[in-house]
Amino acid sequence: MNDITVFRQTWNLKALFLGHLFALAWFGFFVTETGFAFWRSIDQNLFFILNGTLSEDDGWTRFWAWANVRIMDLIPLIIMLVSLTFPGFGIKRDRLQQAIIGFILLLVLMFFVREGVANFTKAAELSGKSPTLLLEPAYRFSQIVPDIPAKDSATSTFPGDHATVVLTWAGFMMLNARSWLSLSALFLAVLFMLPRVVGGAHWASDNLVGGAFSAMITLSWAFCTPIMHIATSKVHKLLLPLIRLFAKIPLLNKLPILKP
Repeated sequence: MNDITVFRQTWNLKALFLGHLFALAWFGFFVTETGFAFWRSIDQNLFFILNGTLSEDDGWTRFWAWANVRIMDLIPLIIMLVSLTFPGFGIKRDRLQQAIIGFILLLVLMFFVREGVANFTKAAELSGKSPTLLLEPAYRFSQIVPDIPAKDSATSTFPGDHATVVLTWAGFMMLNARSWLSLSALFLAVLFMLPRVVGGAHWASDNLVGGAFSAMITLSWAFCTPIMHIATSKVHKLLLPLIRLFAKIPLLNKLPILKP
């Protein structure tokens, strides 16, 4: 069996069970009446503290407004791609090809998990409007800085889509390379989640509960079963001729991910 892998090659039923148990306990508390009230209290306090700093058209408000423009979503995407293309974040060079292929496949798995969570919470009426549409006072970018096309509201917020992606990436990095460099991915994930919470397009629990739960379930199946390893190995083998072709192109062949 090929030793070059970014996922587990065998079943670990104990870890799979414990991963799901912790995730379900984390999410299960949220769906109880007491848990929902607890998280809503945290949500509202954080919203009023963070969103309350956006009351005027100044540099601070414009910074967060630009951070909530959709094109700015490319920044975390670029950072994630760089972390999977160069060995600087801790993934070994000989695993980079498997890492980027595996992570793309991991996002496919994550999408189905997230959609399942979203459908359940909608049916259970746990996913609703963003705080800017429900709470007062709420400072909206569309009213304070209307010249910036920033997202400041949503009609269905749980789970946080950005949070699910960046937390899945952070977990992927930490489980592949246990170092301070890979731990920085978790710090970056928190930073990437902040704009939507500050702007009021998401509750904090959308990210800390919904995003975290979706990421935990996804990562449990990726790192406690051989499913993702098998899928990644097959896709990698299928793409090898194309990878070797790119490796012959000048300049591109300097990239660590294309070196044999």
